[in-house]
Amino acid sequence: MTKLTVILAMTLITVVLLGPAGCSSAVTPPPTPGVVQVPNPELSQEPVAANDTTENTPSIKPSPDPESVPATEVGPQVGKLAPDFTFTYSDGESVSLSDLRGRSIMLNFWATWCGPCKYEMPLIQDLANDQEKAEKGLILLTVNSGETGDTVREFMKERGFSFPVLLDIQKGIMRSYNVRYIPTTFFIGQDGIISEIRIGAFMNESQLEETLNKIIK
Repeated sequence: MTKLTVILAMTLITVVLLGPAGCSSAVTPPPTPGVVQVPNPELSQEPVAANDTTENTPSIKPSPDPESVPATEVGPQVGKLAPDFTFTYSDGESVSLSDLRGRSIMLNFWATWCGPCKYEMPLIQDLANDQEKAEKGLILLTVNSGETGDTVREFMKERGFSFPVLLDIQKGIMRSYNVRYIPTTFFIGQDGIISEIRIGAFMNESQLEETLNKIIK
């Protein structure tokens, strides 16, 4: 057997054993159960069909060392100032998130086509009706991303929901908060700092209460 034949034979064996060069064996893990991945806001403005499962493995990002993140830095992460945006109440009054300093805020992102979002909505409605928490300074803001007002109003009417909804048709708020899965909920303290981020639906009242107690004084 010539030297050239030996080299070719060894090369062939290497290709068979290792596979084509450049292929990766890494497997992308599936998203957290109980959440729905939102369409890339830069690529599409149209919602996609969602799995209607209510199984959930919640994800709550812990608060970092307060000295490790400057309190004046703005960003959609725990320990940073919540990105500001302006919205309009049903009476026509325009308010910015920064105008609500001194109040505790629960900011929830959802869509009508999201199964896990619909699962936690009765809890959100109960919270909207909770006068005691409102008197303690809690403000509930829910953000519907990418859908029209008619779609949202029809959805709310059919299910008997009346909690406040902000329309984010162009998904600008969603982008500023870097939301990739819904439901996602941000808990913002009276100082405007994000204290908790939950990715996934709340499964019961006690889960929601436990997190709210961290921002309501």
